[in-house]
Amino acid sequence: MTLSLYVTLIVIFMLSTVIIWNTVLHRNKITVMAGMMIAMALGMSAGLTIGVIAGILLSGNLFYSTVLAMILGIIFGFLAGMPISLMAVLDGTLAGIMGGMMGAMLGVMIAPEFQDALIRIMFVIFIVTMLILFRMMHQEFIKTKGLFDHPAVMIFAFTLFIIMYNQMGPLTSTSSFQNNNDNLNTNNLVIQADEFSFSPNQVDLIAGEKVKITLDNIGEVEHDLEVIGMEAEFEEMSSSHAHHQGDGKIHIHSNPGEKQEISFTPLKPGKYRYICTIPGHVESGMTGMIEIVS
Repeated sequence: MTLSLYVTLIVIFMLSTVIIWNTVLHRNKITVMAGMMIAMALGMSAGLTIGVIAGILLSGNLFYSTVLAMILGIIFGFLAGMPISLMAVLDGTLAGIMGGMMGAMLGVMIAPEFQDALIRIMFVIFIVTMLILFRMMHQEFIKTKGLFDHPAVMIFAFTLFIIMYNQMGPLTSTSSFQNNNDNLNTNNLVIQADEFSFSPNQVDLIAGEKVKITLDNIGEVEHDLEVIGMEAEFEEMSSSHAHHQGDGKIHIHSNPGEKQEISFTPLKPGKYRYICTIPGHVESGMTGMIEIVS
């Protein structure tokens, strides 16, 4: 994970902890209705934001990302509602489940070039929700005076943090490839390999248009990508794993944490399957389809 992503997760856990601590500290002053709202807002916001991040980090594995996001959403919603009432616990738990499910699906489905933007949008929404909750809690039952009680100070601090946060660089490992516009005539395609799936696993290309495929191995073991039966004119290959291309198979290999690329121009329309040729991987589901259109 990048530094920006670590900061994102740390801030999410810190703000959630502040909200939960205040519900525990002032539980005798919080009405059941207010407690239900606090637990629901925290469970939903945390589950949704963490779900998006989990779906992107565990790209291609919807089950694990969904379970992880749901568990964390449930924990936050449960802890926020527990000091208040069983109704608040139920509200927070269900909101955490729903937020985790929706966030994970959104994170898995989003295209790689939009991953950074989506995380940043969800993170800003989470912070705004937490600030509104915190402000409401101060007005309703905390009743203390402090520097951040004034809305203008809160808005200034929020704006300053977002500016500094955006200067920290990309959130996902594929951002450098997504922002690489050194060749505007080349279709740049990033395919992530994990245990055991490709993301995306459905690709559309145009016959006669140069394409650069980057195999981004985000898994813990080696993976490769081989396109079967496609006729292509090859441009370059950065993979150190040498293979002959004359057998009609485009092949690129990447070790854990590596990104390797190959450039070529597909020649004939059709549908071509791509697989990971490491023993046992294709049987585990590491397959995809490239459709070449004219």
